[in-house]
Amino acid sequence: MFAKLIKYVSYDLLKSRWVFATFLFYALTVYILLEFGRSAEKVVVSYGNISYLSLSLFSLLLSTAYLYNNRNFLEFLLSQPVRRSTLFMSISVSLSLSLGLSYLLGSIVPFYYLMGYNLSFFKCVLLNLSIVPLFVNLGLFSALFVEDRIRGLGFSIFLWLFLCLFYDALLLYMVVLLSDYPVYKLFIGLTIMNPLDLLRLTLLMDAGLYELMGFVGKWLARYLKDFYFLPILLSIFYTLLLFIVNLFIFKRRDF
Repeated sequence: MFAKLIKYVSYDLLKSRWVFATFLFYALTVYILLEFGRSAEKVVVSYGNISYLSLSLFSLLLSTAYLYNNRNFLEFLLSQPVRRSTLFMSISVSLSLSLGLSYLLGSIVPFYYLMGYNLSFFKCVLLNLSIVPLFVNLGLFSALFVEDRIRGLGFSIFLWLFLCLFYDALLLYMVVLLSDYPVYKLFIGLTIMNPLDLLRLTLLMDAGLYELMGFVGKWLARYLKDFYFLPILLSIFYTLLLFIVNLFIFKRRDF
């Protein structure tokens, strides 16, 4: 039953054309960067920054919109002898797989065709892939937590802005405010708590751009020299946590 539900949900996603649009966006981005950048190292850094911002936003908005736009489909499935936990798991997995494969193929195919094999680029793509299930479940949380569609999408955008911009601004304010105190370990912990921040710092460290990491990033590199897989582990942890919360809400939600 789980495999059949994934098949139905994936087919429903393909009809929305979001999957193809995501593939096309990243394929064109890679092509344009390679056309103008010419250097694989520069392309990896630029593409990594574009990917983690856009992929998190796409995953968040698509999963939020999917739950709002397919209530009739969900009601029909729930009228069948299907467990709610199985249905929700199939939705989460299908959204993550569809977006993940679109990003993976849109990134790897044009790059490999034009430049061949590049380890740094493949590591960059792998890191960015790790945030797809996290932001899919964050988007599902928004749709389950807020019943109104407009407010739910607005809430999703606010969450994305908070993790991408406001969190860093708040952290910088705390750094300035507590600059006279030896609290660098606190800021390392706060940086690790944000998966997007940790992902960005890992991409910069892997590219050798330590001067762009900031002093918090340099502290992090000093105490956690080999933290390449840390963003992936953190994303998995947050994904599981959000999935459990979402499943709890979904089981009690009246559609």
